[in-house]
Amino acid sequence: MANGPALLSDTLDAQPARARRTRGSRGFTLVELMVVIAIISVLATLVIGVNGTAYGANATSVSDQLSSVMNMAKLRATSTRRTTRVEIKARTATVWQSTQTGLVAATSWQYYRTFTIPNGATVWNASTTVYASTGATVSQNADVDFMVDFRPDGTSTGGTVFVTDAANAHPSRVMVYRATGSSYARPQW
Repeated sequence: MANGPALLSDTLDAQPARARRTRGSRGFTLVELMVVIAIISVLATLVIGVNGTAYGANATSVSDQLSSVMNMAKLRATSTRRTTRVEIKARTATVWQSTQTGLVAATSWQYYRTFTIPNGATVWNASTTVYASTGATVSQNADVDFMVDFRPDGTSTGGTVFVTDAANAHPSRVMVYRATGSSYARPQW
């Protein structure tokens, strides 16, 4: 009978140890999960940093930026009552403002701002025709120098600016309508 109570006490002492082991093996601790999340976030940061071209300049983002520049120039022209000009070259877009107020012919210009087109994209060419649909045949013009004037009444000289990436794989265009002065970025030529 001496063996009976000793076995019973041994069994009672062993139960909490087994319960602790099974409780600990059922899942991960909060610290372990936080370490895994930290490691994944560091690796994701490194991958994004190495593959920066996915988030860099491409024809679509540059077209969106040029469209924003055009819309800003239109807003500036209507709010200041002065003709505003956007001069687009292969690597820059410069905004000029007329020194004369009203709907008069601009004779002198003052510099306002230059926007640099980032590496990875370029202005391929430009046209005074507004290409609202795709299918335009565009040849490269390395010396492109195109100007769009925005008048105080909201109209513009209009046109289309063709933008592409370095491999000419993802063409995009910016259309500026004459009657409204509105500009839109669209994929494809």
